[in-house]
Amino acid sequence: MLNNVTYRFGIAFLFFFLLHISTVFSQGFKAGLIGGISTTQISGDQLSGFNKAGIVAGGLVSIELSQKFDLQMEIMYFQKGSRKNANPDKLDYTSYRLRLNYFEVPLLLEWKYSKRLSFEGGPTFGALLSSQEEDEYGELNISYPFKKFELGLAGGMNIVLIQGLIFNARYESSVLSVRAYVDGQTYRFNKGQYNTALVFSLRYKFDGKNKDAQ
Repeated sequence: MLNNVTYRFGIAFLFFFLLHISTVFSQGFKAGLIGGISTTQISGDQLSGFNKAGIVAGGLVSIELSQKFDLQMEIMYFQKGSRKNANPDKLDYTSYRLRLNYFEVPLLLEWKYSKRLSFEGGPTFGALLSSQEEDEYGELNISYPFKKFELGLAGGMNIVLIQGLIFNARYESSVLSVRAYVDGQTYRFNKGQYNTALVFSLRYKFDGKNKDAQ
């Protein structure tokens, strides 16, 4: 019940933000829309590979700090998790799927290398909206739940395709564990399970310069 309420609140907040983007960029900022896909995994779940696909959608606002640097904040709905498919050809009939839905806010510093290429990096803050875990027998009862909040780091690059339309490729990972190991053990800096994601998206940035002052 709590997950459903949090999920609905997060989606409502995201749509509220998108509906008010025009007000934001009229104040001298740049604003934009984000849409893309993610491929994710959970470090520490004994599986490997970015096998869980998801969607990423939201909006952004940015302000120019200097000729070479922008500061950008994003608000996104972000699907994460982990997946293993059965492989009957190898007599492997086990499967596993973990779905994690996050409301995520990255705060990134963007370095403009050239007019068409830039690099970005910074912290990300996430709130877990819902989680679901299942194997070949059906949905699992999550006995050791995921943490409600996530802190991570992200780094990526942007390529301007045409004016206003940008391709973004990004890698991000949790800094703090999102779930403890079932036995409660830790191994030095390894405190449990961590989200890791590769994200590929398109962004459209509106020109937010105030044209009233002439």
